[in-house]
Amino acid sequence: MTPDDAWLRLALLPGLGPVTAARLIEEAGGDPREVFTWRMDRLQAIDGIGPERARKLCDPRGEELVAHERAACHQAGVRIITRADPDYPTALLRLSDPPLAVWMTGTLEARDALAIAVVGPRRPSSYGHRVATRMSQGLARIGATVISGLARGVDTAAHEAALAGKTRTIAIIGSGHGKCYPEENRPLAERIAAGNGAVISELPFDTPPSPGTFPRRNRLVAAMSLAVLVVEAGARSGALITARMAGELGREVLVVPGAIDNPESAGANQLIRDGATLVTSIDQVIEAIEPLTTLASGVGAAPAESPRAASLSGREKQLYLLLDDTPRMVDDLVRATALPASQVSTTLLSLELRRLAKKTPGGFTRAG
Repeated sequence: MTPDDAWLRLALLPGLGPVTAARLIEEAGGDPREVFTWRMDRLQAIDGIGPERARKLCDPRGEELVAHERAACHQAGVRIITRADPDYPTALLRLSDPPLAVWMTGTLEARDALAIAVVGPRRPSSYGHRVATRMSQGLARIGATVISGLARGVDTAAHEAALAGKTRTIAIIGSGHGKCYPEENRPLAERIAAGNGAVISELPFDTPPSPGTFPRRNRLVAAMSLAVLVVEAGARSGALITARMAGELGREVLVVPGAIDNPESAGANQLIRDGATLVTSIDQVIEAIEPLTTLASGVGAAPAESPRAASLSGREKQLYLLLDDTPRMVDDLVRATALPASQVSTTLLSLELRRLAKKTPGGFTRAG
């Protein structure tokens, strides 16, 4: 069994979530293959396993399930990317419970690091639909990637506007690829995957949607975005879950205010009261997210003529002056500047776009 197959076999085990799986792998010294050599009593001694999960882990038919899953995905053109794969989305590793594997159609690109999530209700008002479309069109104009959940309503409007604006878009779905939900958005998913972005799930191919899969999907939306833009959200909206998770990850939460007599705006307006950034135009979105300012200015489209820091913001200049030919890790720069890790990461991305910083295996160096 390869490490890749071992990760996938764990991901296919019903009821085994990423947190419990992490305990198993830690006990196995980081090698998931070791788990499948253990006896029932060893497995049951690990917190959260129990006799039923231990029995399934010991079942030799698990290898058949792996082979069946790979065959079904190969036929459908779905790629399985496990934690053993170098192409695993590194943004997801910031989660406390990153998926053991993701299932993907389409491709991810380096520029998808400049992604903004646009989220809202499945039944938005005409105002909400119009605003989601307008904001996504604005993101498309500057070349930012638009992330959403392929659901009806605001999600669909965001993906459609991104495609119309010829920018990339990523759909993170709450079902397996074989049970795309809603079914009427399957053609939209196919258009996204056909050279315009990616469709991603953490669920095996034939997993149907359920009330529990969508909140879990939302944490992936938050993790893969620079910021989350909320366009309408009721008091119990899934968009609020995405916004909360974004805040926990150090992402910016932007909110378009809604009518005070519209229940679908109650949650969004409360986010503003709680400290989220109010935005009413794409210019305000760009102003709030520093890397987007670079993208909108077009500076990132071509190499800078000189590495002089005259045009940099204060934070950009601070980090630029700390870089030299010796690679420095993000943690080193956090200690040197006393800035939050999220701000250091986004500022380094801005410097990369200006061709003033370069990411190497050992850390970041000055590029200009």
